[in-house]
Amino acid sequence: MNKCIDCGKDTILSVSGKTSDLCDVRLNDKTISGYVPRGLGIGGGDYLEFKLCISCGKIQDKFPKSTEVFQEEEDYA
Repeated sequence: MNKCIDCGKDTILSVSGKTSDLCDVRLNDKTISGYVPRGLGIGGGDYLEFKLCISCGKIQDKFPKSTEVFQEEEDYA
């Protein structure tokens, strides 16, 4: 059984979905449309995948993450 990396509870929800390159990810005023961007802890390519503690709301990954993926203008919608 997995335990939360933040609160230690065993209330981990696994989320997985296939977006088929139909994903929008927004940060402030910038949007990436298409594939799920890699390096944000939410999956990558056609797949949205992450684990979430439903007790404290923490996505189970190492943070902070870089916003570098939003710096490439050709990815903006």
